[in-house]
Amino acid sequence: MKVVTTRIEENHFEDLKMIEKEEHIDRAENMRKLLANAIKEWKIKKALELLREHKITIRRAAALADTSYADMLDLSAQADIDIGYSLKELRKDRGK
Repeated sequence: MKVVTTRIEENHFEDLKMIEKEEHIDRAENMRKLLANAIKEWKIKKALELLREHKITIRRAAALADTSYADMLDLSAQADIDIGYSLKELRKDRGK
């Protein structure tokens, strides 16, 4: 594991303390969870952006977002990105 040090706004610090108290976790665990969630969210957002611009394939978007092909189809449908193939069609093709 690597160590990261950063300065944050006072209101964010208070929010962190509130989350730690509510979740019964220490600061390090809280920061790891929040950072992991933010990174996951960023990856999905970036993958969808590139997919919308037709710069990557659905398979590459799934890899970038660290998710399954089917989940990426679902995410792209939720984001109203027409990729020419839907989750419903995939399920039909797979016989489910």
